[in-house]
Amino acid sequence: MYVLMSRAMLYGLRENMVRAVWQPFVLSLGASVPLLGLLESLGGFWGFVPTAILPLGGWISDRRGRKSLLLAGSAFNLAGLLVIVIAAWTREWRWLVPGVVLLGAAAIARPAADSITAESTDPAARGQAFGLTNTFYATAGVVAPTLGGWLAERSGFLSVLALGAILELVILAVTAAILRETLQPQQRSPLVWSQFFAMLRRTFAPPAHLRSFYITMTVDAVAFGTGISIFSGLLSKTFGFTPFHLGLLASASSLTWAATQWFVGRQVDKRGTLPFLVLSEGLAVVVMTGYLLVRSFTAFLALHALWGLTLSTWMPAFLAWMANSVSEKERAEEIGRMGAFRGLVSFPAPYVGGLLYRAFGFPGPIVANIIGALAVIVLMLTSLREPQPPS
Repeated sequence: MYVLMSRAMLYGLRENMVRAVWQPFVLSLGASVPLLGLLESLGGFWGFVPTAILPLGGWISDRRGRKSLLLAGSAFNLAGLLVIVIAAWTREWRWLVPGVVLLGAAAIARPAADSITAESTDPAARGQAFGLTNTFYATAGVVAPTLGGWLAERSGFLSVLALGAILELVILAVTAAILRETLQPQQRSPLVWSQFFAMLRRTFAPPAHLRSFYITMTVDAVAFGTGISIFSGLLSKTFGFTPFHLGLLASASSLTWAATQWFVGRQVDKRGTLPFLVLSEGLAVVVMTGYLLVRSFTAFLALHALWGLTLSTWMPAFLAWMANSVSEKERAEEIGRMGAFRGLVSFPAPYVGGLLYRAFGFPGPIVANIIGALAVIVLMLTSLREPQPPS
């Protein structure tokens, strides 16, 4: 777990620093908000490229091990950041497309990362394990976004992106040199590609005990893809917030996230995952309603600090739910399949959010996000039941 926590902190430094300036950087190259949404739809967290590669990552991870997939993901991240450095150097937004594709391809490591964390602790303490790794990620996010915004205003976006590439190189080296494999040799099997294509055909037919969860999480991805996924760009375009402002906002949410994550992770183990998933969604509705009512940076800062609670209540509950719903031998494959199902439906959402901004201004994508989050709460309360770890 110590290596995973260290890796999470390094990743948190790189991700939070670059993410804080990413959307204003894209807009600075002359991109519109719909184009920003299109890039997020292509390579964002639930974009088309991650969606396409998640099942492959999960399937290979369950057969050949976790570490090799984490190395591949870090290599894709490094390559993508280097291409985006070229975009910043040349001031040409078209370089963003291959860069975003490479960053999206790094999702090949996501099922392996979740699986290796679940396998590094006792099943009864998985919420705490995910809480610890997320605490280290969030702790890095307290400083990194403000640092990224400050550097961007002082030395330009290129300096932030170059530093991000250096940090990713460090992550790759740490993963290669120190991280231990958790999938034992006797658990591995050959890569039979006919089995992979058979698994792909099953992607749109989720297991019966996970069907409601698949649907609920997909509605969640559509909702938050429409609004929050382009939030920094919306603030920059609507209120003129600078990269430093956006960095402070991200740092405020990370501070709350880091301060509460370990405690929430322990509570997930004691009280179950479902109450915290519902709580997270409800908090998101409250905070986003506040976003519609305020105009000053100070008010947004206070609300975004509260947003950190939506992250600390969501992450360990969601990850523990997935880990407790499937057996170890098929865990990464199921995580990949769920991600593909979710992403194939939701990947256009950021682009739709950009179109809503063009038509209705700032309230358009935020109201759509709120309506979607309320629908998710209804689905959770009516169709989900607490999973039991497989024996």
